Amino acid sequence: MITLYAPEPTVNTTEPRGHGLRALTLLTATGLLLVTARGLLTGNWWFFVMLIWNLTLAWFPLGVVLVLLDLRRARLAGQWVMAGALAVWLAFLPNAPYIITDLFHIKNIQESLLWFDTLTIFIFAMTGLLIGLYSTLLVHRIIDPMAGRPGAWLLMLACQLLSGFGIYLGRFGRWNSWELMTHPFRLFRAVGLAVRDPLALKLTLTYGFGLACLYVAFFVYVNGLTVKRPALQEID
Repeated sequence: MITLYAPEPTVNTTEPRGHGLRALTLLTATGLLLVTARGLLTGNWWFFVMLIWNLTLAWFPLGVVLVLLDLRRARLAGQWVMAGALAVWLAFLPNAPYIITDLFHIKNIQESLLWFDTLTIFIFAMTGLLIGLYSTLLVHRIIDPMAGRPGAWLLMLACQLLSGFGIYLGRFGRWNSWELMTHPFRLFRAVGLAVRDPLALKLTLTYGFGLACLYVAFFVYVNGLTVKRPALQEID
């Protein structure tokens, strides 16, 4: 008696998004618990305010995509609505991986709290990163039928490069995503200056490359999970 898997697995394209949202919610709750405990124990709520605010901004682009998906299912999202929603998503996308740079604050943490704060910032950074990767995956699935597989991949990888540039603008230029609407001309001027800054180029390429590789790995992993293996077949 020989048992083996059928050679052609079938792909499940109807995987509920609830699994991803539950995982991200769990990570968010874990981070909230840690910063709350730190505030209660030390009386210093700076970490609470900083990390919770940054994680809220990280959730925003995912929220935009989820609303867009609901509108599309209800057939209420025309081309202009979809274009506008994706533009807002892209403008706020850098906020998700931006939390990685909060690890910079470790150098200013007192030694007695270093072990605790290192874990706390790491969980927030990982949560923000996964939120960004998950929202990118959802956008990828939206535009793939319209742009084609090569075009969709090119756009998604370009978004990671733009996220790297957005991280530079946020960390070193101290710009926020919503200033694209409130102070667009000042922001465009800052972008013009940034493209001539060697640090901007280094950080954009480094973070863009890293985020692109992380997204490819995330894409491969998630698609692997959505492959349904058929039941074992018995061959005499």
